[in-house]
Amino acid sequence: MRSLTRRPVALLLVALIGVLGAAYGWSSASTTYESRAVVLIIPPAGTAAGDQGGPAANPLVNLDYSISQLALTVSSQLQGDEVRTAVVAAGGDGVYSADTLSSDNAAVAQLTPLISLTASGPSAEGAQRAAAALVEQSSTQLAAIQTAANVPATSQARVVTSAAPTTGVAAGNAQVRAAGVTGLAAGFVALLALVALTPLLGGRAGSGRSAGTARARSGVSRADVRALLEDEWQRSGRNVPLTRAEARQAWRSAEARLEAAQRSGSRQIEAPRTVRHQGRG
Repeated sequence: MRSLTRRPVALLLVALIGVLGAAYGWSSASTTYESRAVVLIIPPAGTAAGDQGGPAANPLVNLDYSISQLALTVSSQLQGDEVRTAVVAAGGDGVYSADTLSSDNAAVAQLTPLISLTASGPSAEGAQRAAAALVEQSSTQLAAIQTAANVPATSQARVVTSAAPTTGVAAGNAQVRAAGVTGLAAGFVALLALVALTPLLGGRAGSGRSAGTARARSGVSRADVRALLEDEWQRSGRNVPLTRAEARQAWRSAEARLEAAQRSGSRQIEAPRTVRHQGRG
């Protein structure tokens, strides 16, 4: 990775690939719209003679827990394939939700007869039509449940619209998310490819240097330095190996003397400094 920091052009290329990937993600992402509606399940109105004009004649004041349970059943029925087909036919993309609402009072914390409906579509109008289809399906499914249970028509609960389907609005930041994910993925892949190719490119350059075209940082061939050190070692008659620090110092000294000789144009090389070796014992 350190070699990459010394290659600003390569890093700029990675950044450019990331930007291009983000631009592609932004342009290819499709915007999704959502529309919301709320329906209310109400019980049948009282039909007895004594109930006319009384509280039983108003179903809105008789929303007990059993009606909330019926709303929960309807919300489950709305997850069927028949409902999904109707939503798609109305202009939705098949993604929707039907959830019962709970009381805002933490002390009560119980279900209510309200069902929150959310439908999405590729356009604002399509999402709104899909939400309207969900409202219609709520009545259809509630009637089907009660008919299957042999509930008389006069005793059946019904659905009223509490909040009509809203105009479709863009859901979230789909384009921003797509641009971010695609840009990061493209940049990451480009970085991995660069890291994988760096050793191969360096190996080719290194093979060229080993063929005689490469020089040390000082401009002196490594082969010349090695030959000089071998010659000096043979003339010194020393039979004790050098330590790593001594070998590094000897290499630098020979390299510096060869470089000085090349600059002066002379073939004579100054005698090396005696490397003192600390005896062992």
